[in-house]
Amino acid sequence: MPKNFRKIPAQVERALKGLSENNITVGCALKIPAEDLVKGDLRHLGIRLESTGLMYPHEVIPPASRGKYSARNRLGYNIVRKDLGLQTQYHSVEAPNWGDTSRGTHTVDLPHNVYLRDYQSPRLVALHVHCDNEDAGRTDYTLSFQVDEVLDRRAETFRAGLLRALNLLQENVGVATVFAASSSLEEYHRSLKVLWEILPPGTKEEAVARVFRGREPSITERRNVEDRYTFLLGLHPKELVYGQTGLQRYFGALLADDLVVFENIEYGNAIYIMFKDWPTLSQRSRLELLSGRHGTDFERVPHTRQWQQRVGEIIAARRAATNGSTPPSKAS
Repeated sequence: MPKNFRKIPAQVERALKGLSENNITVGCALKIPAEDLVKGDLRHLGIRLESTGLMYPHEVIPPASRGKYSARNRLGYNIVRKDLGLQTQYHSVEAPNWGDTSRGTHTVDLPHNVYLRDYQSPRLVALHVHCDNEDAGRTDYTLSFQVDEVLDRRAETFRAGLLRALNLLQENVGVATVFAASSSLEEYHRSLKVLWEILPPGTKEEAVARVFRGREPSITERRNVEDRYTFLLGLHPKELVYGQTGLQRYFGALLADDLVVFENIEYGNAIYIMFKDWPTLSQRSRLELLSGRHGTDFERVPHTRQWQQRVGEIIAARRAATNGSTPPSKAS
């Protein structure tokens, strides 16, 4: 799960510029595979999938264990006032008279220098939760989350409050953005569209940072992305493609306007080669693609021993078909 934003993310800054209202809320919509709910990905918020359907609270205060901002929201915190300088305080102890407690004791006040602390009470801000369809048997569920706090962008404290609300949702859901306070649930759902970043190839570290923006990847996740980066550069892409929707992250190579090779980092068990309709197809979940209901304008290559060779063959065949030539044989 992502950690914290140190500053307001660039994508949120862009979203803010597109909002004309002064009253802002932080929220998101997630399309979550049923298998992830069964694994307990959102159980910390009381969201669970049972045989009767999806169960969830309509309002929940996130647990303090989720991170710094969740803990502050539930428990409060201290601000160390270093701006006031060190202050001398005293604490009292009982000392024996003449070093012998049989002769009695006396109180001694011992000085020590400390910084004063201002205690900030817990805000106890809740998350509102809504699902568009809770029925059992679905392959995925769309959930909307909203931080129960309206932020006025004209207030001096707006940016600090915005960063706090973004981090509260980020720690607990894994994604956060902004909406006008008057936004409808349908507008939340429209935010599920993958917003692609299409950029020139950079360094391996830049690729890792973009894929896992907002959180530190595990050693295995980092190694997987670095390996994929090396492979994708070997395909000589025009540009690299990065995207995120909900808990899902995408990383790939744009070889032509109708030829993209990418994979969903959250699953990582197959690479996808998509053609003309890739911006639409890429919004489908893995289970939706495997269902066969969304056409054949893509190829799925599991990460078996020969997956790189297989990807190369598909790309060569596609380019040959586009150029009207005969693809090279495997022996060539």
